[in-house]
Amino acid sequence: MKVFCLMLLGQYHISMAWVVSPQLILLHRLQSSTSLYQSSNPNTNTNNDEFIDPVLRLPLMEAELATLPSTEDSSPLEEEIENARTAAEFGVRRAQFEFYDAFSNSDLSAMDAVWSTQSFCRCVHPAMASVEGRQKVMASWSQVLSASGPSSSTDTPGFKITPSRVRIEICGQTAMCSCVEETPNGGKLEALNVYRREDGEWKMTLHMASPIMVG
Repeated sequence: MKVFCLMLLGQYHISMAWVVSPQLILLHRLQSSTSLYQSSNPNTNTNNDEFIDPVLRLPLMEAELATLPSTEDSSPLEEEIENARTAAEFGVRRAQFEFYDAFSNSDLSAMDAVWSTQSFCRCVHPAMASVEGRQKVMASWSQVLSASGPSSSTDTPGFKITPSRVRIEICGQTAMCSCVEETPNGGKLEALNVYRREDGEWKMTLHMASPIMVG
């Protein structure tokens, strides 16, 4: 198992450097966007028991807009749709942030919080067979993170990965984020993270990363 972890860490060099950008500022703003949306929208019930997640309502609102008579004012509905789309995308980016933050800090508790507790989970570590089921997925992360604990040497760089060609696709309760992960040694990995909307948050159901072989 030690060999497994060392091989895995040879493929990964994870850090949060990739989110130190305007995206991080937008993620910070997301923390208050939901409450602002609820307080400013007269159609939103502030009772948590009755509140309907606007992200889950997005497909219904888009369908409603498509069938809205041209004689009616569509601007309020369009604003709701834009708010929901913004919340959805920022929410996915925040989930990505939390995943890589947990990885870079070797924080198993934070990693556990990232993953879904309601949906089937699957993880494909670089050059390894897939791990299926939440319990086995978390066991694999426990081994990986324990082997990648903080270095005692301040001269040793932390994990670092720079995603490029990032693309987010959101369809209802499912979000997919694909990217190419670039490591400091010039290596590249194709990566895919899939999230599921659960109780107003995006939770990971799939993570996979595979080295790109350059011929």
